[in-house]
Amino acid sequence: MDWQGGLLVEYAWDFTSVWRNWQVLLQGIGITLALSLASISLGLLLSIPLAFLRKSKLKIVVWLSKAFIEVFRDLPVLVVLVWLFYCLPILLGSDVRLTPFVVAVMGLGLNFAALQAEIFRAGLEAIPLGQLEVASTLGFSRYQIARYIVIPQALWRTLAPTLGQAVNTLKLTSLASFIAVDDVFHATTFLIQETYRPLEFYTILAVLYLLTIMPLSFAIQTVERRLEMRFGQD
Repeated sequence: MDWQGGLLVEYAWDFTSVWRNWQVLLQGIGITLALSLASISLGLLLSIPLAFLRKSKLKIVVWLSKAFIEVFRDLPVLVVLVWLFYCLPILLGSDVRLTPFVVAVMGLGLNFAALQAEIFRAGLEAIPLGQLEVASTLGFSRYQIARYIVIPQALWRTLAPTLGQAVNTLKLTSLASFIAVDDVFHATTFLIQETYRPLEFYTILAVLYLLTIMPLSFAIQTVERRLEMRFGQD
C-alpha cells in the first residue's frame, strides 16, 4: 500500500530492478562475508591473550586488559568505526592510508575481541583444577598444560557462545556502510537511490541476511546440544 494525494492506494510490487542488479547484490554479500571472516579472525587472535592477561598475577596487566575489554565492549560499534575512520588517520599522520574495509575490520575485530575475551575467560575458569594438578604432577610445563589441556578444552567449551558472537558480528557488518564499505547493505542503499524501489530491495536484503545467518544459528543449536551431552555431568 502507498499514500498518494492523501489517499491510500495499492502498491505495485516490481522485482525487475532486483533481478537486473543481482550481481551487485551478490558482490555485496561476498564483501559482507569477507568482512565478517576478517573481523572474527582478528577478534579471536586478540581474545585468547586478553583472556590469559585477565588472569595474570600482575595487577597492572590485569587492569590494562580489563580497561581494554571494558572500552571496546561498552562503546557502540558505530562510534568506534566512525572514530577509527576519521580520527585515527590524523593521529597516525598523513602518510598512513587506511581503507574503509581495513577500518571496519579493526573496529568490528576489537569489539569481537573484547566480548570474546570474557567468554574465553569463563571457559578457562570452568576447567576442573584437578586436571591441572594431575598434569603438573606428571611433569607438564606451564606451556604444555596451556597448549594440550587448557586451550583445547576452553575452546571447545566456548564454541557455542563463540559462534553466537560470530553471528552478532555478521549482523554488525551492516554498520560498515556508514564509512563507505561496499557491503550488501551499502550496495542495497545505492540501488534504492538508483531505482526508487526501496520495498523490493529491503525485502531481498532481509532474505539474503536470513539465508546467510540461519545456517549458523542451526549450527549453534547443534553445538549446544553436543556440549550439553559432553559437559552436562561436570
